This record gives sequence, structure tokens and C-alpha cells, in this order.
Amino acid sequence: MSSKQRSTSRSTKRKTTPSKEGQPQRKRGEGQRVTSLTSSDPQHFYAVVIDATFPYKTNQDRYICSLKIVDPSLYVKSQKGTGDSSDFATLVLYAKRFEDLPIIHRLGDIIRVHRATLRLYNHQRQFNANIFYNSSWALFSTDRRSALQEIGGQDPVNDLTPFSYSGKHYTFEKNEGALVQNIRKWAQQYFTQYNVISSDMFAPLNKAQAQKGDFDVVAKILQVFEMDEYTNELKLKDQSGQTFYSSSLLTQFPHLRTGEVIRIRSATYDETSTQKKVLILSHYSNIMTFVSSSKLAKEVKAKVTDDKALEKAALRQDVSLSAVVLTEVDKKHAALPTHSLQDLFHNVDTDRELAGKDTFRTQFYVTKVEPSDVKEWVKSYDKKTKKSASIKGAAAKGDNLIYQVQLLVKDASTQLNNNTYRVLLYTHDGLGANFFPVKADNLYKNNDARKKLEEYSDLLTKFNSWVDAVVERRNGFYFIKDTKLVY
Repeated sequence: MSSKQRSTSRSTKRKTTPSKEGQPQRKRGEGQRVTSLTSSDPQHFYAVVIDATFPYKTNQDRYICSLKIVDPSLYVKSQKGTGDSSDFATLVLYAKRFEDLPIIHRLGDIIRVHRATLRLYNHQRQFNANIFYNSSWALFSTDRRSALQEIGGQDPVNDLTPFSYSGKHYTFEKNEGALVQNIRKWAQQYFTQYNVISSDMFAPLNKAQAQKGDFDVVAKILQVFEMDEYTNELKLKDQSGQTFYSSSLLTQFPHLRTGEVIRIRSATYDETSTQKKVLILSHYSNIMTFVSSSKLAKEVKAKVTDDKALEKAALRQDVSLSAVVLTEVDKKHAALPTHSLQDLFHNVDTDRELAGKDTFRTQFYVTKVEPSDVKEWVKSYDKKTKKSASIKGAAAKGDNLIYQVQLLVKDASTQLNNNTYRVLLYTHDGLGANFFPVKADNLYKNNDARKKLEEYSDLLTKFNSWVDAVVERRNGFYFIKDTKLVY
């Protein structure tokens, strides 16, 4: 995870203060049901998050975050559990600082709130928590890892430990362990049995243009493209069959990965874009994934596929105005965070997140392919001496032929320096053997294979063509592996 991505992975904030002396209260470990009637008593409860805004600043110079929450009491009350307006409560948190509010990256995670007030607002139960006064919150993961732990490859902490909380410390009573386990089990079952995000809570993308003002979206991420060091472009498609693009800041949404199903809270249709359909996000917009048990996420993931029609059309143009990622990585590396060339070639030995690792995921564009003569891309390899040689004029055996190609590459992080970087496609140990859909052969004799590879050479160096690759570091060099061209 880059330094910019790590900026949102916070877990400590202002210390929680106790309730005022003499104020009626129940033991914080007991918790209250979110269906309780309006009361002046302080409210302490556990609930499951089914929607949330991103923390944002109001005109009153305060920060606010609004969540939709459920618990078993609301489910029992409605007997529907569909996530519609009859079976959730609202939680609004206020703070003087952005960092004192929770960032909800995943729907289905659990929030604990201490010392909230309860009222009815538009016939809906609303809990208000003033973090700048005496309220506090803590987030617990419903899955084995939190969303940020998954992308960082971190080991899960104790399942009774919050992964984020307000204040510098948090308290946890012994009797709360059973509460956390029970609501975690209920949340998993709830998302397994019901869509939770019902159809009235989002708009299909084929009706996006007709929406007035903000609307919500549930879609699958088909591609994550790093536009620069700070911004990703997401290619999205939903069950209506429409494909849209949207920009997301790495500091806000470092947890997004290709293949994930997401819920976008508050997007607008970009009427100015003529090249492609675009969703615009506001400062309060949020992008959330789903817990692994989610019925809705599994359905969208299975039904939405990518035919890459837009990319194929772009590649047919002389100059592609849209970035096209030519490759895909093996599914086993889907959770790997993407690192810049700056990280890999300049920071790998000093960054604690990178030190000691040898496998990375990166994106780059190719400025040149060497050797310039495609016929020399394939070499004869002697396994005993571990040396390669040109096969020009030789009758080399097929099992001794390897690709030996060097890609001279750049990316957004290295755009302004004068360096180019070498990424190697050497297949003698099996790394990168499937990168080209053409088996290594004597290109001095096999004209069909040579012509096909010449086309790939042009494709790799075409303007706005990018490579998403997994690389392995060996002796200071980076070798492509578990990556293949898809065009």
C-alpha cells in the first residue's frame, strides 16, 4: 500500500470521555436495541451498517457522517429485512475534526456507539452522537479481515478488537464479547438471506441520465486504472448492462479492487462528457464494498461480465482517447495493492510496507520493447549452463525456447523524471510464460507467429495502452509473472 493509501488506515483518535456524573445510564456493555422509543437517556448500542456517507464538512464548520443501521430488533419488527425505509434507523455523528469520524469502507460491518441521543425525525428513529462532546464509536469487522486489512495482506486481529475507533483508547467489557459475536453472526445471516440494499435504494445505470440530482448505484468494478498518483478511474457495469466510468481518490477509497461489487452513495450524471458515460462524485459521496456473505454482491458479480467492447473500439482508433489496460493478472493476486514504479524502483528498500516482499502488482505504459527485432524475442536456452543464445540459423528444439523481452516502461509517478525502467519478460523459469498468447517458437521460420508478435509490439507501445502486471523481484530486477494479454 502506498503512503497515500495508508493515510486512511487510521485506528486512533480523541480519547473517549465518560458520561456526566449523575446522568441516567445503563452499563455500556449491555447495549440497547435500536428500536427503543425516543428518550433523553444516553443510548449505547451495537448495530450493522447498511449505508453511509463519507465524512464531510458542513457550513457550521463541523464534520458530519450519516449512516443507516439495523439490528435484530428492527428485523423482527418488520419481518422483511429487505433494507427498505421501514426497517433501518439513522445514525448521525458530529465532530470538530474529520479524523474523529468513522470511514465506512464496507457494508455489513458493525458499529458500537456510546452516549448517543435518540429522537424521531420524519417518522424515522435517528440517533445523534456528538463526538466533540462525550459520544464515542468503534468499528468491528464482520468478515475475518477489515477492508483495509484485506488489501494490505495483513493478518486479522483478535475478532473482538475494533479495527477503528474514536479517541486514543477504547474500552471493552467482558460481557460485550457475546454481543459482538452474536451480532456478527446475525449480520452474516442477514446479508446471506436478503439483498439488504433493496431496489428502491439505488438507480440502474441505464436510467442514470434521467435522474434529477444525486442517486445511488450498485455495480461491479470491471477495471481499476491508476490515472495518476492520487486518482483511480473505475470502470463500472451493473445488471442493466450499462458501462460507466468514475474517478475515485486513492486517499478516500484505497480498498477498491477489480471484480468487487460496490455501492456508490450519492453520484450524479455527467452531462458534459461526450467520449464516455461518467458518474461524478461529491465530497460526501462514498464507495463501499459488501461483506463476503452478501447475497446481492454475489448475484451482481455472477451476472455482470465484461465484453471489453469499449476497449476494442478504442484500440481500432488511430489515437485512443481512453486508457486501455491490455492485460489481466491471475485471480490469486486480485487482492494485491497496486504500487507505483516510484515505489518499486526507488522506495522498495526503505518503505516498511514493501521491505521483505518480492511479489508486487503495478501498472505502466511501454515506451519501447527490446530487442527491437521481434525475431530476437525468442532465444535458445541451455538449462545446464543457464545461458541463452540467438536461434538465428539454428535448429533449436522447441522445449529449449524461451521469451527474453525487455519492456522499457513509465507510469504516472515517474512521468516527470528522465528515467525509463526495465521490466523483464524472461520465461526460462516459467515466469511470464503465458503473457503472450503465442507459444515461443523459432521466429526466423514461423512467419505467422512473428507477425502476431509484431502486432503485440505495436499494441504495447500504442498511446494510452497500459499493462497491469504482477512482478517478482529477483536480484534487483523485476520479472513479469501470472499476467497475460487479453487482446
